[in-house]
Amino acid sequence: MDKCRLCGRETVLELSHILPKFIFKYAKSTSLTGHIRATENPNRVVQDGKKTPFLCKECETLFSGWESYFSQNIFHPYQNDEKDSFDYDYRLSKFLASVSFRILLYSFENDKNDFFDSPILKHAPVAINNLKEYLLGNNPHSKEQRQSLVLLDKTSDEINDKNMYLTRAIDFDVMTTDDYSFVYIKYLKFLQLCPIKLKTNRGWRTARISNAAGTLCMKDQELPDYVLMKMNQSVKLIKSQRCELSSNQKDKIEERIVNSILGY
Repeated sequence: MDKCRLCGRETVLELSHILPKFIFKYAKSTSLTGHIRATENPNRVVQDGKKTPFLCKECETLFSGWESYFSQNIFHPYQNDEKDSFDYDYRLSKFLASVSFRILLYSFENDKNDFFDSPILKHAPVAINNLKEYLLGNNPHSKEQRQSLVLLDKTSDEINDKNMYLTRAIDFDVMTTDDYSFVYIKYLKFLQLCPIKLKTNRGWRTARISNAAGTLCMKDQELPDYVLMKMNQSVKLIKSQRCELSSNQKDKIEERIVNSILGY
């Protein structure tokens, strides 16, 4: 028995995905190798993402409803190049907030001694509570933790690390600078951002998602320099990880790609 991270009820907890399972399922099904590799160890295959006892059955069901809305109405149509403009309702904001809540709280509970400095240790609990109250329906919005979502795509037809990151990478982190702290969540062709504490809102407004309804479309977005810097650092990491693959794993990947092309 443990306390649900959302409602606080003491009960048997469900084994929850920190990032929704449908993201990993899609990434795996569309991968030439049929596998996903962990960023911390590129020689290890990942099946469906990080899971942990986190939510009670009722709250897991609540989150699942928002996940289904996003998966069916936005995620799959955009990933499959069927649409690049989407009218949305309040469920998009709820879905994004649920993902930010899970990642921020999980990181705070498990990594705060290693990665959270003094300013974010003070602001993170406030952000977590704002997200929680919004998700529970106690507040009409999540206060400073308004969600942003950017639709990404490759910049050219060239096969390179940048295009690989923009369209295929799954990457999440809690980022801090001297003046800003935010949750960074990148899954395939989507970039999601959630502020924890910002000195200014510059660069955050154009991609902001309404709590009620709006239109999400593929367009140029203004993003803060420190977000772009994080993306560029992640692109460089792809190259370094590729160099870390063992020769055995490289041979296996090549064999799987050849077999997939031949239809085996």
